[in-house]
Amino acid sequence: MILFGGGHNDYFGSDVHAFDLATRCWSRILDGYVVRRAHEYGAGAVYPDAVYPDGSPLPPHTYGYVQYDSVGNDYLLFKGQIELGPDVQAAPIPHMLNLDSLRWRRGPKHPSATLTSGGWTTWDPSRRVMWGHSGDDGNAFLSFSPDGDNGDGTFGSWGTCYPKKMADGADHNAMQIDPLGDIIVVIASALNGICAIDPSTPDRDMAPLASAGDRPVITAYAAIEYTPNLDQFVYYSANDGPQIYTISAPAGSTWSQLVSGTWTWRRVHNQKNSLNPIADAQALSSHAVNTSHTFGRFRVASYSGTDVAILVRHVDTPVYAMRLN
Repeated sequence: MILFGGGHNDYFGSDVHAFDLATRCWSRILDGYVVRRAHEYGAGAVYPDAVYPDGSPLPPHTYGYVQYDSVGNDYLLFKGQIELGPDVQAAPIPHMLNLDSLRWRRGPKHPSATLTSGGWTTWDPSRRVMWGHSGDDGNAFLSFSPDGDNGDGTFGSWGTCYPKKMADGADHNAMQIDPLGDIIVVIASALNGICAIDPSTPDRDMAPLASAGDRPVITAYAAIEYTPNLDQFVYYSANDGPQIYTISAPAGSTWSQLVSGTWTWRRVHNQKNSLNPIADAQALSSHAVNTSHTFGRFRVASYSGTDVAILVRHVDTPVYAMRLN
């Protein structure tokens, strides 16, 4: 489980941390750029390419802009920052950390996309692109491929930039692709529901999806993941305490069948399990707590026939895990 990104209280370091599920230990896998002189580090330090002198990216609030490519073994960051602190400035400059070499590389800056706070992404393994939707203050739905050396110090390429799918209410949603059904499901808190994006026709409007079963109230800052062994989506919001929900697609495999059918929600938390990771972590942490915030700190890891949900809450509290099947 890889974690990267700036703290909310003026921490500017680009160090990278990883939790090993086998050893149950944290390690700092990259020291990063953590302290320098004035105008080189911290508020007022400006880096037009969104990278520090050591090649690591300025650490943004990552929101839902982080994904993973298992083939390239890359940790992917959809946007960058050229300045941090009170005058924080985002930039449509992606970054990739290769977990074999532990080296960062950056992508080219997009000429027109605005990718600000509150955006969301998903990794599309069949097309080898990261789809991203900007938050309310942005303007874009587009893809980025990490493949290829551009010969100018940048890597990868942007796809076509389409208008964002939600004019309002786009902040702090989440999306995830079902690689078998080739459909992206969006958790839309402003609509209290789920919607779908067709990655094969990215200029198509987002379609609302009908729900049935144990569906909770959809809230911001939640997470949605795909479980390959269950062939279902998993929804998690810290506002629901320990509850985890699966979302099953309707019968059929075509776009029209998937968007016209009913998606079924099921609560999967074992009621005999008394552990509530939200309350437990909040009681243990010595830091200020943003209770609702989940973002990329909820993931699903798959091992052969087993899917495991993993949740990280705070820097000084445990990592929580649940076997889903």
